[in-house]
Amino acid sequence: MALLRQFYTNFTAGEISPLLSSRVDSDAYRNGLKTLTNFRMKAQGGVTRRPGLQYLQTLTTSGYQTEPYVYDENEAYILMFSNAQVEIVDVSNPTNILQTLTSQKWTTAMIGQLKVAQSSDTMIVVHPDMEMQKIVRTSATTFTVSDFAFDSSSGFIHQPYYKFVAESITLTPQNANTNAQTITASSAIFDANWVGEEIEFIDSADTVHHVAISAYLSSTTVTGTFDTAPANTNARTTWKEQVFSTRRGYARSVIFHDQRLVFGGTKSLPNHLFFSQVGEYFNFDPGTGLDNESIQIQIAENQVSEIKSLASFRHLAIFTSESELYVPTVDERPLTPATISIKRQSSFGTGSVQPKEFDSAVLFITKSKGSIREFIFSDLSQAYESDAITILAGHLVGTPADLEVQREASDQVESYLYAINDTGDMPVFVSIRKEKLQGWCKYTTDGSFKNVVNVNRKIYIICERVINGVTQQRLELLNNDYHLDSASKLTSGTAKADWTISHLPNTKVEVKSGNYALGTYTTDSSGDITVSDAVTEVEVGINYTPTMTTLPVEFQLQDGVSVGQKRRVVRALLDLNESLNVQVQRTNILIRRVNAVFADQPEPVNEKKEVYLLGWGRDGNVTISQDQPLPLTINGVLVEVEL
Repeated sequence: MALLRQFYTNFTAGEISPLLSSRVDSDAYRNGLKTLTNFRMKAQGGVTRRPGLQYLQTLTTSGYQTEPYVYDENEAYILMFSNAQVEIVDVSNPTNILQTLTSQKWTTAMIGQLKVAQSSDTMIVVHPDMEMQKIVRTSATTFTVSDFAFDSSSGFIHQPYYKFVAESITLTPQNANTNAQTITASSAIFDANWVGEEIEFIDSADTVHHVAISAYLSSTTVTGTFDTAPANTNARTTWKEQVFSTRRGYARSVIFHDQRLVFGGTKSLPNHLFFSQVGEYFNFDPGTGLDNESIQIQIAENQVSEIKSLASFRHLAIFTSESELYVPTVDERPLTPATISIKRQSSFGTGSVQPKEFDSAVLFITKSKGSIREFIFSDLSQAYESDAITILAGHLVGTPADLEVQREASDQVESYLYAINDTGDMPVFVSIRKEKLQGWCKYTTDGSFKNVVNVNRKIYIICERVINGVTQQRLELLNNDYHLDSASKLTSGTAKADWTISHLPNTKVEVKSGNYALGTYTTDSSGDITVSDAVTEVEVGINYTPTMTTLPVEFQLQDGVSVGQKRRVVRALLDLNESLNVQVQRTNILIRRVNAVFADQPEPVNEKKEVYLLGWGRDGNVTISQDQPLPLTINGVLVEVEL
C-alpha cells in the first residue's frame, strides 16, 4: 500500500468540464476542481464563500431588463424596463422606486432585446420594431421619455435617407415653383404608411429638397410639401426615403463612439451603420462629406448579416449575426467619411445579448449560445482574435440571457463576469490576464437569478423567489458583508430574542449574529421569529451552501499510473484564512481552540486544519462545504491518499 500526498496550492482554473477528466497532464487539471459552487475565486489563488444577497425591495411586476444609468459617482440609477414601462431606482436609496414611467413603446416581446447607450444625462433606447426613444434625466429625481427627434433646420430633418426601391424608379413633381403638390412615381411603390414620412429629392438643378408626405392618393401618387419649391417638373431618379420608419424598421443597435452617436442596422438595412455629425448627436446630415459630417456606410460582404450589437472600446467593434468586425482608425485620428473602413476579423456570429468590456477585451455570446468569446486585439498579429473562454468549463454556460461585468472595487481586487443562464443559475468568470488566471465557478440561490446589472461597481440582481407560496421578483445587492440571501441586518439598542423580518413570512431562515450562527428558524405569517439567545444585532436570510470537490488524484507510480486503482483519502489538510466554519465530507472541523473563552465571540482562524477520513473508492475526491453562514476562505488543500 502506497501513501501519497497531493497539495492543491491554488484553484485558479476553477470548475473544469467533465470532458477534461483524463487531462491529468494539464495545468487546468492540476489547478482545477470537479465542482465549485457558491465560492468566489480570489486573485491569490484561493476561494472564499461568495457574497450574500442583501434584500432591497420586492418588485411589482416580472420580465425585466435592467440597465445602469450613471451620471457620476454620486448620482447613479438602475433602469428596470418591463412591458410598456420603466422603473427607476436611485442606488443611494435602493429600497424604493424613485419613479415609474408608464405607457412606453416597448413591449414584453422586446424586453431583453433593447439596446441602450448613454452620454451625460441622455440615454438612447432602440429596438428594430420601435421608434428610437430618448430618456433624459431632468433633475436628480425626475426622468422623462420621448421619441428620438433628429435635428432640423429650415424644414429639413437631419436624418439618414436611402433609396430602397429600384434605382430606375422616378418621382415627378406636378408643379414647379410650388411647395404643396402631387408627386407621381413611375411604378406602384406607395401605400398609406408613407403618410408622415419624408423624401429627399434632388431636382435637375442639383438642389436638394425635402418633401413631407401629407396624403396617400394611390399606389403611384401622393401629396407632399417641399421645403423649397422644385425648379421644374422633370422626372428624377435622384431621390431617397427616410431610413428609419414604421415601414422600414428602426435601429437595432446604438453606441456613442468618437464623439458621434452611431446607429447600427434596421430590418430593411441590416448591415448599415449611421454615424451622427461630430459632437451633434441628433444631426445625421451627410452634407458634402466634410470630416465632421455624418458617415453612412454598408458592411460589404458576400453574405448580408444583421448588425446585432456595437461596442466602443479600442476601436468601434461591430458584432453581427455572422461575423465580428471593427472600424480601424488612421494613426489614431478621428473617423471621417473619407477614411472610414470596416475590417472583418472572425466569423462566429453573436446573439441578442449586449457584449461587455472585460479585462482588456470585449466578451460576446456566440450565435450558438454555447460559448462566450473575447474579442481582443493582438499586438503580434495587429488584428482582433475571438478566443473562447468557456472551453475549460463549457458545461457551466448554457443559454445566457444576461451578461454583466464587475471591475475591482473597494472591497475586492478581482474582476468578475456574471452570466445568467435561462435555467436561473449564474456562471461566474474571473480573469487576471497578466497573472494568467482565468477560471469559472457557479452561483446558485433558493430560487433563480433573472437579471444582473453593475452600477458604480456594485452588482444588483433581480431574483425570483417563492415566498409564502407566492412567486416574487426581488431586487437584491451582492454584498461581501452578507452571508445569506434575501437577507436583512437588524439592530437593537438592547439585547433581545424577538425579531421581525417582514419580507420573509412563513419562511425557513438562518440567523447570524456577529461571528455566531444562531441556527435555523421558521418565521410566522408576519415574519416574526424568536431566537435562542438575546443579541443586539442579527443578519437574517435564506442560507446557501458553498461546495467544492477536488478532482481525482492521480500519481505516477513505479509500475505505471494510478488511474483506476482503488484508493482511500486518509487525511485532508485545509489551509484556512479568516474562517469560522467548514466541513470535509460532511464532517465538521473544529475551529475554536480549546483554550478559547467561550463567553466571547469566536475569532476567525488563520491556520491549517486537518481531518481524517474513511472509505475506499475509485476517485478519491474530497468535498468541502459549509453548513453555517460564516466566513470561509481556503488557500489550499493537502490530500493524503492510500492506494
